[in-house]
Amino acid sequence: MVSGVPDVHTTAANPSLRYVDLNRRINADYGRFGELFQSIIDPSFTHAGSSDAHASWFAFAAFASRGIGQAELGAQIALDAARAYRESGDPRAALARAVSPHAAELAAGLIEALVREQDRLAATFLAGFASACRHRGAFEGFAFSAILDPRVLAVGVERLLELMAEAPGSDPIERLASVALTLRNTMAEGNRRIYSDIGGAAQDYLSFRQSQSGGVTFSLSNRPDLAKAAYDFAIGHLEDDPLPNRFDQLFPDLMGDTRPLVVAAFALYEQAGETPDTAAKNRCVAFANNFALYREQHEAIQPAFTPGRVLSGEVDRLKLLAIITPGIEVALRLETWRFWEFAERHLPARNLHLLQARATEYNWGLFEDRWAPVVDTFGPCYRNPRAMWPAPNPDPNESF
Repeated sequence: MVSGVPDVHTTAANPSLRYVDLNRRINADYGRFGELFQSIIDPSFTHAGSSDAHASWFAFAAFASRGIGQAELGAQIALDAARAYRESGDPRAALARAVSPHAAELAAGLIEALVREQDRLAATFLAGFASACRHRGAFEGFAFSAILDPRVLAVGVERLLELMAEAPGSDPIERLASVALTLRNTMAEGNRRIYSDIGGAAQDYLSFRQSQSGGVTFSLSNRPDLAKAAYDFAIGHLEDDPLPNRFDQLFPDLMGDTRPLVVAAFALYEQAGETPDTAAKNRCVAFANNFALYREQHEAIQPAFTPGRVLSGEVDRLKLLAIITPGIEVALRLETWRFWEFAERHLPARNLHLLQARATEYNWGLFEDRWAPVVDTFGPCYRNPRAMWPAPNPDPNESF
């Protein structure tokens, strides 16, 4: 391994690193990759400084991946809140350790308005999960405001109760424990898959680049011809607005194995570094990010969301993702992107029922449902480039 390049292959293959322990390592490595690629994109960039150029996929991932760690933490906090409610019958007391008194009061008011005890238990679990990211000053990883929408909470409770009916366990708390375990496993597996795939490609690329004293090569791709074709296409369409991103239609020969897109992304980062005009540089970076993002979402993470069967001790992952979809958000230093806001503004309604929130009509576990929103999550990154630096604290239990 070349000095300064994270050893992704060793870390990703270590089975003893799991959940938040693995997430911390991943977040730290993304931060380091972000610095290394920013030095390529913007030769004036230094670790101690900032950059006016768009940041790479890796710099963004250092922020976004923290939300995965917080979801893993939140699964346990949600289960603890449900247990506390089962013992006390008081949603305020159950949520007191995870959220501010004002937020606990608002959530408790909605929970107490529910008639059935099982509904209240499920709602406390959901509120506990949504509020889990508010402790110890950590940035938001799940939109508590979405849960405070009665339309969202009602649908979430209904879906969670249906999921609990299918869950392993002899009582409601054991079934909720299966839900929490599924959430942790889904997040952890997705985190490892993305890191191993795109982070591993970055390790190989930067190590080769350092050993060769610079220079881009398409030979690191399993299909150099397709990587070069993707790069050439991007160079020819940098002025398009919006940038093309339906790569399944543009590159049908890549479907099933989009690894060449990641090497094409690295080549675009190199081109950005040789482009003095900031606007043109940023278009190169944005196209590169979409290439890496497509690989991430279309192939790297999808098996974690849809493993093809219900795994032992778990519930259906796709059904679980439908429950948490309205609350998904990505926070950077100056701006937070929220799915429920994006859905209301940009996604077509699928249900004519006026009392159904649009965000509940989509499922983050389905690529077609999340692709347009995922691309849009980079908006705060592009609007506030200097706020990307330094890389955030890799511990999801801490503030930036």
